[in-house]
Amino acid sequence: MERFLVTGSAGCIGAWAVHELVREGTPVVTFDISDTPHRLRLLLDEDELSAVRFRQGDIRDSEAVEAVITDNRITHVVHLAALQVPFCAADPVNGSRVNVTGTLNVLEAARRTDGQVRGVTYASSIGVFGPADMYEGGVVYDDSPAAPATLYGAYKQANEWTARIYSTDWGVGSVGLRPSVIYGLGRDQGLTSAATVAMLSAAAGVSAHITHGGTVTYQHAQDMARIFIAAARLDADQALVHNVGGPVAHISEVAAAIDAAAPGIETTYDDAPFPLPSIIDGAGLEQAVDIPQRPLAEGVAGTVEAFRRLLAEGRVAPPG
Repeated sequence: MERFLVTGSAGCIGAWAVHELVREGTPVVTFDISDTPHRLRLLLDEDELSAVRFRQGDIRDSEAVEAVITDNRITHVVHLAALQVPFCAADPVNGSRVNVTGTLNVLEAARRTDGQVRGVTYASSIGVFGPADMYEGGVVYDDSPAAPATLYGAYKQANEWTARIYSTDWGVGSVGLRPSVIYGLGRDQGLTSAATVAMLSAAAGVSAHITHGGTVTYQHAQDMARIFIAAARLDADQALVHNVGGPVAHISEVAAAIDAAAPGIETTYDDAPFPLPSIIDGAGLEQAVDIPQRPLAEGVAGTVEAFRRLLAEGRVAPPG
């Protein structure tokens, strides 16, 4: 029988991963430093939340990580606990403790279970790569050269190498996934959250400004959660690292999709692009995991509609 642990369960993708596991009836344990799973409450009702085993803990604490895995007989780990770009920049030492040591704690705990943990997937990032103009056509592949421009990206690259050593030295398999720009319910903080905040504004009938531009790959948080779960179920016996592809769009297309979902508003945006690759080749992952991703327009419309419902129920507040 499977028993999943989701670290960082109070975050956006983490909450969606718990949502997916609960809906399919798979036992799931959460592990997060936060004791207020407000994002989960946007996705699950009280009966569904009662099926979740909540464990509050610090990913920096190796003993706590090992205990939650052994005490709950965890078979698969979806490791998403991390600090995002602005928080790493504000406190680099703590950023490394959470993002690097935290991942090391997960791998070490899996090693110590002597095979109880069959699958581990963890969040790397497209941030391990450099800007689009560094790559021909702005396209990056699984084996394209890394050139992180942020501490966050450097920490993620360190995790990929750590996972490789755990595989070669101790036989701990894992799957590292590199998401790009995530949007959807629960995406309310971080460098790339502005598009989702604009979708919330649209649901409230208010025009918004997206503080970035350029062309990047957009991925719906629910689709990404499903991909992480499927990757954990690969029960990898080596350290795999894959890009995650998805719909590619210029920021003008994102703004147009938001406006189409909420007639009467006008979403504006900056011209400055993110220092990220434009197109993510996800062919390597797609050979192993068959999880289709929704078109951008469909994902944006669904997100705006979901925000309308939550606003009407008083479960979210308009931006500002």
